[in-house]
Amino acid sequence: MTLRGCAPGTHARIRRITTDAQDRLRLAELGFVRGAEVRVVGRGATGGLLLALGDARVAVDDATAHAVDIEPAPAAPRA
Repeated sequence: MTLRGCAPGTHARIRRITTDAQDRLRLAELGFVRGAEVRVVGRGATGGLLLALGDARVAVDDATAHAVDIEPAPAAPRA
């Protein structure tokens, strides 16, 4: 399953990123690494996603969302 198919509110853990080395490096610099947990905050009209990654909010386009392979993760408890 990839991020592309996730609805807002989905919590997921990154399994792998299937894109070229340059894009993987850029995503790693943003925190998209194996085992990182993300939450889908919203979806754009063209398929892009707004993601919560730790304390950061990151927008990714549809192609990038399709390249991020994920597995379900339990929702983090609210403080």
